[in-house]
Amino acid sequence: MIERTRSGSASFGMSEVAVLSQSDLLRRMSSDLAMLPSHLAKIIQTAPLRYKLFEIPKKSGGMREVAQPAREVKAIQRWIIQELGPSLPVHGCAMAYREGTSIRQNAEAHATSRFMLKLDFTNFFPSILRSDLQLHLDRHCANNLDLSARKLVAHVCCWARRRQPPLRLCIGAPSSPLLSNSVMFNFDSQLAALCAQDGVVYTRYADDITISSRERGKIDRYEAIVNSVVSDLQYPRLTLNEKKTVRASRAGKRVVTGLVLTPDGAVSIGRDRKRLIRAMYHRSLTHELSEKEAQELSGLLAFADSIEPGFSNRLRRAVKP
Repeated sequence: MIERTRSGSASFGMSEVAVLSQSDLLRRMSSDLAMLPSHLAKIIQTAPLRYKLFEIPKKSGGMREVAQPAREVKAIQRWIIQELGPSLPVHGCAMAYREGTSIRQNAEAHATSRFMLKLDFTNFFPSILRSDLQLHLDRHCANNLDLSARKLVAHVCCWARRRQPPLRLCIGAPSSPLLSNSVMFNFDSQLAALCAQDGVVYTRYADDITISSRERGKIDRYEAIVNSVVSDLQYPRLTLNEKKTVRASRAGKRVVTGLVLTPDGAVSIGRDRKRLIRAMYHRSLTHELSEKEAQELSGLLAFADSIEPGFSNRLRRAVKP
């Protein structure tokens, strides 16, 4: 069970100013980003409107709405996250968007378990509102940012979807990964503590929750437990997507963040991906791949090696030209 947390002192020049105001942030930001203060202030004021909206296909079918902030807004958000990051707590069970974690490590945490419950939040990022960020910053950053500065941070990191309130996190913003992880700190802490008491393993990869156990029956009540923890949170207001709830055991296929857990406790890319890679590799030997397909094969081989080290070498030895 992973229980460690990350939290530290802010890097907003604490040796110079104990509590920074909005004007302090603007002055530092203007200097670091080489932007005129008047231009910077205008961008920040209109930041939630400066997003480009587009759609991408979902794996399950249909289209997913995605938005990205304008270049200037991205630069401001990256600056804020670089400065703010050390003061925001992130629980050790949060496996996404953190240095040193990966989908492989997330899957490995459950590899030796026999029984598994997978849960998914509905519209995770858009469900986190500016008001949630404000409450979170008030709780964790009041010692180094005054109210005006905290309001600026919450405002500039949110998106006005279709130019309508409420302001919310956007999956395409560079500030959203850290902020979403940190906003979930109370949820992660409560659920991790309950799981630890029961000897159950818990990890969360963005909106994907995985709970597993070696003992039959231990995770049976955890869907109700997660719903209870969610409903008791002061923020954010989240709901589970019941259509994506999965219960699995070693008697069937167990998949965690797209990776397959094998009966012997290993993590694999899965048979389907291996078949695809082998087929593409055979075609590459006869020069049948387009340039785009060759690039795709290169990416697939790198991915396979990151999950199953040595996969590409084994493939080349097995398939000689």
